[in-house]
Amino acid sequence: MSARASVRPAEPGEVTQRVQDQYSRFPYPSAENGEQRLTELANLLRLFAAETPYDFRGKAVLDVGTGTGHRLIAAARRFPETRFVAVDLAGPPLDIARATAEEARVTNVTFLQRDVFGENTDLGQFDIVLCMGVLHHLVNPAAGLRRLVERVADDGVLFAYVYGALGSAERVRRKEMLALMTGPNASFDAGIHMARELGFDAENFGWTRNADDARSRDALIVDSYLNVHETLFEHAGISDLMRTSGLDAFMAYGITTESRGLLFDTDVDADAPHLAQWTDMRKVIPGPFALEAYRRLSLRERYRMVELAHQPNGYTLLGYRHAAAHHFARNSRVLRNALPARVSRL
Repeated sequence: MSARASVRPAEPGEVTQRVQDQYSRFPYPSAENGEQRLTELANLLRLFAAETPYDFRGKAVLDVGTGTGHRLIAAARRFPETRFVAVDLAGPPLDIARATAEEARVTNVTFLQRDVFGENTDLGQFDIVLCMGVLHHLVNPAAGLRRLVERVADDGVLFAYVYGALGSAERVRRKEMLALMTGPNASFDAGIHMARELGFDAENFGWTRNADDARSRDALIVDSYLNVHETLFEHAGISDLMRTSGLDAFMAYGITTESRGLLFDTDVDADAPHLAQWTDMRKVIPGPFALEAYRRLSLRERYRMVELAHQPNGYTLLGYRHAAAHHFARNSRVLRNALPARVSRL
């Protein structure tokens, strides 16, 4: 199975309006201006710069679906010589983002209210496009990805985060229970109340380092259980998504399992040390007979083995055109795990 659909079908207009309402009322990832613990995006870009190596100085970065901007502001602080443009559909989260940036004295970010997927918005092209947690909420993720790729420079790269099916079974089970108990037109407040009565928190789903106040915990419940639409991906579905994107190659740069992040690597013979924890298949198949069988697999089959072993609840994807390949060393983790995007699924 390549992808799994939402609990109930939704029309594009309904999704757009409900998403705008959701994040206006429940700003994500934090309703607090001064939140400084959300450093995942800064860590991602730092790892990318370290292992590639990629020089961020003078580069332009677009963040689509920035929300309250805390993660992007941490990245902008880490890369002060990079220009960041952050867009979001909802206005109230951007007010928090602007206040947070001003409080942190971060001046290399511009915040804009835009529907990048629904408007003919010419923002120009960027060296890096980020879309961390939006595509899986679109009715048509493939069309949304194509819109993002239009913003990627010829030698630029795209990072996108999408939900994984194998590690989301428990969250989806709870989500369907809530949908049955509250009905199709329930308010967010009713859904939150029902989730609490059923004992459904969101502590095992996503990043919860800032979930120490009531508003943030409510926002996590809404994001985990009350989104109107989501598509859950496995590797085959990601390949289908990439096939019509306009990109030439892609890889799973990393995965999340519950709240832990792992760099993605299918190789069991690479000598180069990793900069963080990774999907070490030698721990899964340590025996010599099994390792030899694994080595005979194609790269796509190895991808499937890695995801079956680790059951991701999310994938951080890296996509690029051929002109961007010069950023990556010949023996790099990126190139040894890169798959062609413009091919039919095997």
